[in-house]
Amino acid sequence: WTGGQGGSLIIRGQARLLETIDQAARVSEIKRLFERLEQQETMLRLLDLAQRGEGVQIFIGGESGLAQLDGWSVITAPYEANGQVVGSVGVIGPTRMAYDRVIPIVDITARLLSSALSPNS
Repeated sequence: WTGGQGGSLIIRGQARLLETIDQAARVSEIKRLFERLEQQETMLRLLDLAQRGEGVQIFIGGESGLAQLDGWSVITAPYEANGQVVGSVGVIGPTRMAYDRVIPIVDITARLLSSALSPNS
């Protein structure tokens, strides 16, 4: 997500969520999640919250105050350009995802983006 007025949201990898299906009921949950992602409002509000924090932010289920994400977790980290936060990168997955693997990936991705966007730092 890139911030500011007229910011943009890029969502990729939704099909990977289907890899975690272990019961038919999960399909309807994923369908509802996809519908929310298409509306983008939920994710934009969540990423806005993430940009206000420092470093990696973890939102488990409805912890974010966004009830629409019950059953899902989001791990985000802001990235910067020349010391200014300009966006967030994140991963959404089931609450039972492998946090120990995902958290460092989100963190290093945000750091690499910040480094690439701030070549003089």
